[in-house]
Amino acid sequence: MNATTIEEQVSQLKNNIFTQLHHRTLLQFTGQPVVEDDLLLYLLLPKINGEQWSEQLDQSASAVAMIYAALHGHELIDEQDATSKSQQLTVLAGDYYSGMYYTTLAAIPDIQLIRSLSGAVVKISECKTAIYEPEKRSLEEWLEVLRVIEAMATQQFMKRYHFDCYIEIAELGLVLARFNRELKHWQETHQKTRFMKILEQQEEYASKSYEQILQHQISDLSSKLIRSITSSPILLDEVKTIMLQHVKSDMREHQTMREG
Repeated sequence: MNATTIEEQVSQLKNNIFTQLHHRTLLQFTGQPVVEDDLLLYLLLPKINGEQWSEQLDQSASAVAMIYAALHGHELIDEQDATSKSQQLTVLAGDYYSGMYYTTLAAIPDIQLIRSLSGAVVKISECKTAIYEPEKRSLEEWLEVLRVIEAMATQQFMKRYHFDCYIEIAELGLVLARFNRELKHWQETHQKTRFMKILEQQEEYASKSYEQILQHQISDLSSKLIRSITSSPILLDEVKTIMLQHVKSDMREHQTMREG
């Protein structure tokens, strides 16, 4: 297994998902659904590491990616312009991806998986709703909210197929990927997401700039992820090398953007 092969597997799964979610009108007005490479990488990690894999697992992984595509579609709705044609189609795109997720799951004869992922969707939706509520939470509680949003569906997928030993790496990697996207978005647009505005208000970050908050989280999560990968008793040496290169590559990219 090498980096090129892993990229090919991620690309193949993404293309399969795009094919399943293809809708000409939605593609024209809302673009391709958002399916992050990092998500697919961590979903495929057991396969990359040589675990027994099947077509059903590919279908299940696709269903998990569709969950995130649907949830992301709903995140793109503009509260100030929710009645425009493009925004209405954005809502419909999220609903369409949700429907395709259930259609994909219905083709998999696994009631336990359906229950687990349905429960995860409920919990993720509750956590997304919490971002808009006035309830005060600690920094640790807000980071747990983010962990649920970014990683719970993947966690349930791994639990169902007895890949529990990969969960810690996947959770750290997916939350790290979210902060990496937040930092890139900030560096390119200087716009803050609602969740990051909440973190900015935490007492622990009272004396830090917005970018310093993001850099702190990225540094902390990167260190934890590197330790988790390095100390993993189940990852093959070549997989460890590739995963570590992936983490460090993202760190270098942000460093370059900051210096530029």
